[in-house]
Amino acid sequence: MNSSNSAILIGEKRSITRAQFLSLLETYNCYLKENKNLQLSFHEDEGQIVVEGVLNISWGVHQPIRLKIQDEKQVLSYATLRSPEPSGKRGMTRWGEFDDLCHIDEMEETKQETAAEDTKDNRDYDSGTLKPYRVQDPVEESPVLYRTMSDASLVKKRVKSKTAAERQSAHQHRCSINGHFYNYKTSIFTPIFGSVTNVRINTRMTTQEVIVQLLQKFKVENDHHEFALYCIHASGEKRKLKESDFPLWERLLQGPSAITQIFLMDRDEQEVSNDVAQYLQLEMPLLKIILDKLKDEENREIQRIVTKYQQRKRNITQQIHSKNMPKTETTV
Repeated sequence: MNSSNSAILIGEKRSITRAQFLSLLETYNCYLKENKNLQLSFHEDEGQIVVEGVLNISWGVHQPIRLKIQDEKQVLSYATLRSPEPSGKRGMTRWGEFDDLCHIDEMEETKQETAAEDTKDNRDYDSGTLKPYRVQDPVEESPVLYRTMSDASLVKKRVKSKTAAERQSAHQHRCSINGHFYNYKTSIFTPIFGSVTNVRINTRMTTQEVIVQLLQKFKVENDHHEFALYCIHASGEKRKLKESDFPLWERLLQGPSAITQIFLMDRDEQEVSNDVAQYLQLEMPLLKIILDKLKDEENREIQRIVTKYQQRKRNITQQIHSKNMPKTETTV
């Protein structure tokens, strides 16, 4: 067993003592005593400390996220094997993992089919011929002018709004994955900004490896190099984790509190330093006053430097001039 003063590497040129590590871990788990599934554990592997646990990651991406689509005839989902679904609810067979992408809401199709069957049973009949009334096809919207039967005048076709069936058809492909929007026709997944997901990782996994695992969990088709992990403090400070960093170590150092959160964001997201973040919470009039003072200070500093080097230039010029002056000889 290593001594309490032995160093534990937690990143590139970063280390903590074993005593500091045990103190951080105890504080972390004590904070999460009501959520034991989020607590961290550790073991030693070849003399190295390896921490394992669940890392909460918040969604912060702006670009569209594409989900992989599998042929439902080739892949039989775990959800289908566990409990047969209604004929209208077939969305889960498109992915193959029910635990990762749950709560798929495609019941609109079932409702539409049920409504169609009810309509067939409740059709109206002509009392004279006992034949069902013909259902006229909805006329498409068009600004074109048409002639009437009498050919007496030109009338503009009446522009109609979308029918209930059309609105239902447009909405039926918009599903929900854990509260996020998903269109299974385009495979576009739109997570709500700030919503939290999690992955189980260890302290040997780098930033890129954590991102890959998160994308695999949700069957995301985008390349993992399109994203990055950011530590965002409640003050507004935003720091991008390096590809070689270890996110679980970063989480342990920052503590379990929501004051600092880890976000999955677009790779080109701009960082915000702590010096800039301290001004983000201020009101605009106060910010303008601060900017004016900084501008005045900048102008004074510029003038001081200009004056300094102008004086040096004059001194050097005088020295050169005095050395180049011809010497006059006098004879007696």
